[in-house]
Amino acid sequence: MLPTTRKLDFSEVPIIDISPSRFATLESRKRLADELAEACATVGFLYLKNHPVPQEQIDGVFEVAKAFFALPQEAKDAVSMARNRHFQGYLPMLTKGQGNAERGGVITANKQEAFQFRRPLDPDDPDLATGARLAGVIPWPKELPKLKEVLLAYHARMCRFGESMIELFELGLDLPKDAIRQHFRKDMNALRIIHYPPQQVDESGAHLGTRAHTDTDAFTFVYQDETGGLEIRNKDGEWIGVPPIPGTYVLNIGEVMKVWTDGVFSSTPHRVINRYGKERYSVPFFMFPTYEEVIVPKIKNPDPSNVAPEDFHTSMPRDKPFVWGEFKEANYARINPTAAERAMAE
Repeated sequence: MLPTTRKLDFSEVPIIDISPSRFATLESRKRLADELAEACATVGFLYLKNHPVPQEQIDGVFEVAKAFFALPQEAKDAVSMARNRHFQGYLPMLTKGQGNAERGGVITANKQEAFQFRRPLDPDDPDLATGARLAGVIPWPKELPKLKEVLLAYHARMCRFGESMIELFELGLDLPKDAIRQHFRKDMNALRIIHYPPQQVDESGAHLGTRAHTDTDAFTFVYQDETGGLEIRNKDGEWIGVPPIPGTYVLNIGEVMKVWTDGVFSSTPHRVINRYGKERYSVPFFMFPTYEEVIVPKIKNPDPSNVAPEDFHTSMPRDKPFVWGEFKEANYARINPTAAERAMAE
């Protein structure tokens, strides 16, 4: 049987208004930043309403996402991530998920298909020529040229959105301006479109839409369709549903931000189970630092007991500096969807 969950009590995942008026003065920005910081420390998940991304642009992303996943399988396989070494492109159904491992170190395959890419590089970028730092040409499908146009525009918009949130995090943590922003000089911000087929209640539960994990970025924006399926594990160990609220993004804290804040911000385990009898589509945007950034705490946690249980931590070091890109490259390599692994999953 599929794992059970309960409906969300909205007092558990706050809804934060980020209307332009809240940015009008330093005082109003500080109030907003403190509200955001409180939610990130206590829950690690929150809804953002009155955000700056036009609904028509979001709708356009979902339109091309559905068109991409409707392409013939051979067209999707032609842009498969398995065909390159920079981990961009199509991820077929039952690929091992990204993020960190389940309890006991077992990484199960996800019942989803996806397409992902990172910040596009200029044609004369030296990393693009050498393939260093996970650099490579994004493999766009020739059958759907609109996908590139729509997703690149959305990626650029979300980078700007992310920068505005970084400013609030710095303010809410009482950090100097650019204390966090400096780590995104040449970011690896990634956009992913995901398709989840419906799952039957009497399935074994061996493969979930997205297995339980915490994200390995600084923070993630997720726009859900109306289907639902996102679930989080609260501090009491319960799994609760985080249903879509029209017009809102879900924002969650990743492990990098958890390290930067020495565990003050909570990186909450989450999963996706599409138990609602119809296709589900989701568009997460990941805020990743520059490849060569050295990740260390920026503040000292006054209450280390607030740190989430160790069994959901990644292999990301928390007690010594590490190079972000080296960690992420190793993390990608653990789940690289080779043909042999796909055959075993099937």
